[in-house]
Amino acid sequence: MRARKLASSLLSVAVLAAGVVALTPTSAAAATPKCTRQVEMKPRAGYSYFMLIPKSATTVNCYMNTGTQNAGVTALQTALVYCYNATKGPEGGYFGPGDIDGVYGNDTKLALESVQVTLFPQELSMHDGIYGSRTAAVLQFPWHNPSNDRIMDTCTRRDGTG
Repeated sequence: MRARKLASSLLSVAVLAAGVVALTPTSAAAATPKCTRQVEMKPRAGYSYFMLIPKSATTVNCYMNTGTQNAGVTALQTALVYCYNATKGPEGGYFGPGDIDGVYGNDTKLALESVQVTLFPQELSMHDGIYGSRTAAVLQFPWHNPSNDRIMDTCTRRDGTG
């Protein structure tokens, strides 16, 4: 009888622990806000040039995935075109200026996956086509010249490196 109670208690603890583990990723994902806009960020202090990078209402540490449609996606797509010459999968061709539409569709996902393979060659789990904090930290964005509103051929990480 005593052994049965102990086994039952251990089983209950195991089930509860599994439930906590299963909830953890969802809680972590919910803590990262979705990118909803783009913001001008100067690559280096004192420069008149700026980069357009995705941002939520409060932070640049945000995420986007398939189905997102806003100015943040436009900033990501601009980086994919002008900094990476990204491809839309093995048979899809290049992601070009005509693909910049602010809609995070399959082509954007595939283009970002191809860039992630380059950025994270040893981390297969990062090849998911999702714009998240780790991808955002190393992704380069093109500089814009405000005097003529042109995209320049210089790309930099949002921290000014690279």
